[in-house]
Amino acid sequence: MCGELNRPGAIYDMMTSEMMTNERKIWEAALLLVRRHGSDAIAIAEREAERLREDEDELTCVVWCWIARSTAELLRPVPEAGERIH
Repeated sequence: MCGELNRPGAIYDMMTSEMMTNERKIWEAALLLVRRHGSDAIAIAEREAERLREDEDELTCVVWCWIARSTAELLRPVPEAGERIH
C-alpha cells in the first residue's frame, strides 16, 4: 500500500468519501500531505475543502475540513498546555 501511495496523484485518489471512513485514515492522509507538501499542506487541504463546498459535495468537504485540521495539528510547532505528547 505504501508504494502505491507514492505514485503521483495517489493521495487524491485515496481521499474519496467512500474510503475516508475512520479517524486513522484522516490522520494518514494528513501525514501524507505534510510529507509531500510540507508547510503548504494546510492550504492545500483547505483549498480542496473549499472547492468541494462550492461543488456542493458536503460529505467530502467535511472530510477535507477534518484533514485540514489534522494537518494543522501535525504542523503545530509547540504542544498546548496539558496536551499529551506521543
